[in-house]
Amino acid sequence: QQMSATSMGSRGSQARPPEKGSFPLDRDQKCLEFKSKFIKCLKDNNNGHAACRDLSLEYLRCRQQHSLMDPTPLSSLGFTEAAKKSAQAAASNNQDGVKNREEFVAGMHIKGRP
Repeated sequence: QQMSATSMGSRGSQARPPEKGSFPLDRDQKCLEFKSKFIKCLKDNNNGHAACRDLSLEYLRCRQQHSLMDPTPLSSLGFTEAAKKSAQAAASNNQDGVKNREEFVAGMHIKGRP
């Protein structure tokens, strides 16, 4: 009985590095305060990120200042006024997770309900 290359664990494609490079761990906890505030905000807001955008921005700035990520214009990471307004609009349209409580199924508005 002959085994194929895939059953032997051989991969058909090469692994690619992350698009933005590595994202090293903050082993010295230089940005722990910013991270903690951001995580607490997410918990306090039912994981709604719109209310926590400013804290996320501060956390990323801290990581850049301490060389824990590549210096990238934060506008290219989605921190623009237009993106902020869009996130706030999406958060208000969600009505505190109503879609999730009403057995929301993605794509049903296109397909139609049975």
